[in-house]
Amino acid sequence: MARVAVADRLHEFSSGTRADALAWAADIGVRRLDQEFRIQGGRLRTGRTAIGDPATGLREPVLAAIWEGRRHAVFTHLYHARPADAVAFFDALRLTEHDDGVTAGPRGRGRRPGRAAAAAVADAVLVKEVPGLGLLEIAALDARARRRLPPWRGAAVAGGELFRDTVPGQGPYFLLALRELLVTVLPEEHMAERIPGRLAGLAVEAVR
Repeated sequence: MARVAVADRLHEFSSGTRADALAWAADIGVRRLDQEFRIQGGRLRTGRTAIGDPATGLREPVLAAIWEGRRHAVFTHLYHARPADAVAFFDALRLTEHDDGVTAGPRGRGRRPGRAAAAAVADAVLVKEVPGLGLLEIAALDARARRRLPPWRGAAVAGGELFRDTVPGQGPYFLLALRELLVTVLPEEHMAERIPGRLAGLAVEAVR
């Protein structure tokens, strides 16, 4: 998951397999992807739905947009948007598919006149389900991420510190602070007591 600003609007997008993208679209209520465009060596598919705010009861129209490569996809939703807005959004990114996923970032040099400019506003966050551990959220250990760490020292583990805390009503979670990364671990049910030993030797590396 990452955030970019395109034409002064902030957008959040995610990446995964093509099946992940279709599951996401179904989860937000898209019944049909009814338009398709060729862009950057893949296909961009769009579909419409509406997302409600539980606090106000209001529903807003949303355009779901999925860029599909050979095996992987990048997907986002845009409020009050047209398919042309989705094309402009993905046209402002540089997408490259690899064997294990897609890299996406703002276009730099070579941007055509008239094309919307994109600027990254936050490092990407990787969310991954790991059997035997739980849900891992991996982000850069920047100043903002450091503010999430508890005020006490964590347990010393390979490459960093391990913290345990609790969300009231939801149970424990763990923070693994490595040299460059912060790994948040939401453990599988009934696995919390085993997690510290398993995280003590966990190696996580950012490849640039």
